[in-house]
Amino acid sequence: MKAVRYDRFSGIDGIYLADIPEPVAGPGEVLVRVEAGALNPGALPALHGSSYTPGRDLAGAVVTVGADVPGFTAGDAVLGRLQSWDAHAPFVATPADQLVRKPQTLSWDVAGSLCTTPMAGLGAIRAVAPRPGETIVISGASGGVGFTAAQLARRAGATVIGLTSDAHSDLLRHHGIEPVRYGDGEQERILATTDRVDAFIDTAGGGYLDLALTLGVPADRIDTVVDYRAAKEKGVKSLGTNDAGGLPALAELATLAASGDLHIPIAATYPLTAVRDAYQALADRKSHGRIVLHPQDLA
Repeated sequence: MKAVRYDRFSGIDGIYLADIPEPVAGPGEVLVRVEAGALNPGALPALHGSSYTPGRDLAGAVVTVGADVPGFTAGDAVLGRLQSWDAHAPFVATPADQLVRKPQTLSWDVAGSLCTTPMAGLGAIRAVAPRPGETIVISGASGGVGFTAAQLARRAGATVIGLTSDAHSDLLRHHGIEPVRYGDGEQERILATTDRVDAFIDTAGGGYLDLALTLGVPADRIDTVVDYRAAKEKGVKSLGTNDAGGLPALAELATLAASGDLHIPIAATYPLTAVRDAYQALADRKSHGRIVLHPQDLA
């Protein structure tokens, strides 16, 4: 079968398709026929030699079950992630303890988009714990992490101010999020919207932790999912995907998305043979929503 590979540390041009044997489920694993898998921005630095090994989202149907795997049978629809390029393939053998069941009404594309970026939004929300009546500011509020965090903060009863471009203002308003244009003068624009900020989530980097502290937000109510060095220097939180709550949290997000209570926009889908185009679209950051591979589509 065809599968995506990367071993050259030469950017997007180093991604290629290789012919490999179809995998077999070993002990503790299931073989999944992958229907969809989103690309995540955190994977881009790894294309240039970063030591970070990104997780890759996937959703599909169980084909076979390995030894010592309770709870799954052939035909089960599942979603999860795999910390390997193997996720970008028509079939993948993955540890069963990295998967949850897909709700029947959840689309493959959304199911294959939940495990990394939206989970980072949930992890950030749990880090700052917004409460009813509070005001929270989120930088990059129209991005994958920020948009999820903003919706979850609204569900918690908080007023949400989302820093965004003018192009995405209507989108945020539609979801009950107050848009504020990012860039020069944003502190004044925030203070023109609210007289206090109780919590701050940074999904964009580039000095937003300083802005949060200047706004008077307590350090323990500030979280960044990108600016880890500055977080350590300033004594604020840097919690994200791995701090969201694991598989129960992933199942929670899947239930919210299936019921329509959490909107996960899909910007574009690509066949496996267009994987470089998909990663280029991710790098260009011109679209609102997830970029999704369809590994079964080799057209």
